[in-house]
Amino acid sequence: MTVAGTIVSDDAAQRRGLIQRVFVGGIVDPLRRYPLGLYPTIMLGVFFFVPFLIMIDISFWHRVESRTYERAFELTHYARFFSPLFTAHLWVSIEFSALSSAFCLVVAVPFTFFLSRFRRKPQVVALVFVLCVLSLSEVIIAYSWSVLLSRVAGIPKLLFDIGLLDSPDSWFPGFWAVLCGLTYFNVPLAILVLYPQSTRLDRELTEAAQTLGASPLITFWTVVIPLLWKAILACFILLFVFTMGAFVTPLWLGEPENTMYAQLIANQMLSRNNAPFAAALGVFLVIVTLALVAITFWLGKERSAVAGGRR
Repeated sequence: MTVAGTIVSDDAAQRRGLIQRVFVGGIVDPLRRYPLGLYPTIMLGVFFFVPFLIMIDISFWHRVESRTYERAFELTHYARFFSPLFTAHLWVSIEFSALSSAFCLVVAVPFTFFLSRFRRKPQVVALVFVLCVLSLSEVIIAYSWSVLLSRVAGIPKLLFDIGLLDSPDSWFPGFWAVLCGLTYFNVPLAILVLYPQSTRLDRELTEAAQTLGASPLITFWTVVIPLLWKAILACFILLFVFTMGAFVTPLWLGEPENTMYAQLIANQMLSRNNAPFAAALGVFLVIVTLALVAITFWLGKERSAVAGGRR
């Protein structure tokens, strides 16, 4: 055997070994240790991976002039992603997801931390209230915000009555109306995600910082935030992914320029009967979301590594 053949065989053996380690070590061995995990794994495969593969297949089909489509393999639908219309809507979705997730954390992190400092009974009462808010549908929340921001019976009318506004102009539809609705809808979820980690924080750490002369604000920023950083990052990723698929809130509270990607997919599927392009949009949205999640996760690991090096 030649030297080149030996190198090729070694590379093939390394690839087989890598695939075996990933498949066996990452999938088979955990299922052997925890057989109960087989059920959610099967459900995830049946209700997520199988439909996702079907959607990928449909995204390559050919759309004919009679508003139907036939099986084929073409990249026409993916080529349309680079048009200004679709890139603009993608940027709108990313912008709303990032801003609403950040605003949710600004509200949820201090609220959850201070809630965890109370006694058990007030915590239970507050969590029941949070669960009640979380049980509201997106339709009810969007409608409530449309009333709250209206010029007839909302905040503008109240500010006009007390003399702070010259005229009670409506504050919706618009960018900030959509952002308020998305943020309000996601705050209860953020609180529930952050609550377990907040309750595990050692009270002696914050007490020691304040004993050394740190103010409550400095203690919260330099002690609590670093300890909750991983939970905050995980919560941001969860909220970001959750908001990328928002449909009712931007539809009800937004203007045409505030159209998010989920609305675009629904329009292509339901109004234009263009299932291949809608499927391609869905595949592209999943890929972009996973890429942004990976980048956010990588940045979080880099920050944790830097913080660990400083310590």
